[in-house]
Amino acid sequence: MADEKKRVGRRGKSVEAYLEQAAKFEEDGLFLEAISELEKAVRVADDKLPVYKELGDLYRSQRLVDNAILSIKKAIRLKPDDIQAREMLLEILLEIGRFDDAIRESQELLRVSPRSLSARDVLSIAYLQKGMLDRALQVTNELINLDPASPVNHFKKAVLYQQKGNFGSAIQEFSRVLEMQPDAEMAQDAERALETLDSYQLRNIVMLAVEDYIFRAKLTRDPESAALERGYYLSEAGMAALKQIQFDELPDIYAEWKQRYYH
Repeated sequence: MADEKKRVGRRGKSVEAYLEQAAKFEEDGLFLEAISELEKAVRVADDKLPVYKELGDLYRSQRLVDNAILSIKKAIRLKPDDIQAREMLLEILLEIGRFDDAIRESQELLRVSPRSLSARDVLSIAYLQKGMLDRALQVTNELINLDPASPVNHFKKAVLYQQKGNFGSAIQEFSRVLEMQPDAEMAQDAERALETLDSYQLRNIVMLAVEDYIFRAKLTRDPESAALERGYYLSEAGMAALKQIQFDELPDIYAEWKQRYYH
């Protein structure tokens, strides 16, 4: 009887009644009214944790992000090892671009759950957004060690290498993604990335070959070795395209251009 009285608000309404009314309002699309009922429920609830989390989720759906963050932080204070609440907070911080806060909260989650994939996932994204590519790469490698079968993590690693200008490593990782048979969308993205990287390098190789007849001669004899010697790393498709180029037939355009404009 005493417990029942604790759950009853000033007007004699129970926590359960507030929650039921909030659910009905939400079903009817009356979200602000649902929020109001949850706010009443949390004031009279003995166990405020689930109400704070539900309230935070509803605030978030209505783009009341400051209220959502405050509510979820209250839930975390009640139960610091609540992984779900911490993950909700990380998602919101990423959504609104508060990357420093996302990094700090991810590190807090790692203290609570050292093997957390979601914390590392958020860290890699936040570091990337802040241009801290080496940090992002380090965290992505940790993700791969913890979940080696995930093509998503290798895709992230490939993107980071591409951002760093390490095209060879990027091509290796994008190729590895395709070998892992990801979903159709990721496979298409990886294929497009490989095409972009190959095209960029092939253009550079051709331009350099026009200018440098020694490099051109090496390409004619052994295109793969010549390209690698100059730091170019192509995918299998890119290398096949390179071998189709008739380098010994390239006109000496660059020399003609220099003669025309500099003499």
